[in-house]
Amino acid sequence: MKLWPFSMERRIEPRRKTCLKAAFQVRDDFSGNLLTAEHPTLIMDISHHGCCLALERLDWDGFHLHRCLEEPRDFPLELRLRPTGSQELTVRGEVKWINREHDQGGRPFRVGLALAKQEAVTPLVWWRLNRKG
Repeated sequence: MKLWPFSMERRIEPRRKTCLKAAFQVRDDFSGNLLTAEHPTLIMDISHHGCCLALERLDWDGFHLHRCLEEPRDFPLELRLRPTGSQELTVRGEVKWINREHDQGGRPFRVGLALAKQEAVTPLVWWRLNRKG
């Protein structure tokens, strides 16, 4: 259930709906240290420069993801995924929004991640994500 059905679509790139397993961790950009261990997530949709993650909670290893929203450049997320037929891919991005959905699957939180320009999903990986099967 969407809380804001009247909101205007602001995406400028096509997104592909998916249910791709991935893992994320939070890094302190200043020191380079990892602030959380690696935790599982699902990528709900993805584009060349962003994605939507589904999470079961927002507090991980004593670190709350709202800090990533408040200071996205200081606390980037590192996302590890493996598209079908591709090698493992690790990308870095900034949290742009956090929402809560009524999810029966146990992952009620949605996190919007904007990938850095140099981290963009390449055309070959995008093609593999769009393949059937």
